[in-house]
Amino acid sequence: MILILLLFTTFTFAQHFTVEISQTGESTLFIFEDTISSLSFGDEVGLFDSNGLVDSDGNTGEILVGSGIWNGEQLNLAAISSLDFSAFGGPILPGSVSGNGMNLKVWDASEEVEYSNLDYNIDSGSGTFNGLFTAISEVYLCELAEGACDCDGNVLDECGVCGGDGVD
Repeated sequence: MILILLLFTTFTFAQHFTVEISQTGESTLFIFEDTISSLSFGDEVGLFDSNGLVDSDGNTGEILVGSGIWNGEQLNLAAISSLDFSAFGGPILPGSVSGNGMNLKVWDASEEVEYSNLDYNIDSGSGTFNGLFTAISEVYLCELAEGACDCDGNVLDECGVCGGDGVD
């Protein structure tokens, strides 16, 4: 029954974090251990590189390189690494850049709030995109300021949009 509910939920509702780049064959594994107490069933985890390769022209910026849904058990996410073959006349494939730190974001499904730039405890590894792995034992969700609807301090506009500028 739980499996049917999980499949229904997965196919019925769009994920908040959707990776839109193709696999390159290179990755860094991020292991979210089952000891994490701050995540709830259905929360989404997004792995970002703040200075990753975002397109085939070699432009850099924030890019989502891995995502998954927390179900209370260990979650293994392979973050897509970029590849640059332009020196050989080949393509540039978007993804994380080796040596950059992982920027963690969480979508709290029950509150419908995105938490960004989160701190986390590392049991093993470096927390960087390096082709190896990092094991994370705890994630620290920040508290929202009074009246804020996200971690960036935005508030709801008159139309109910977080950070919007609409008026009724």
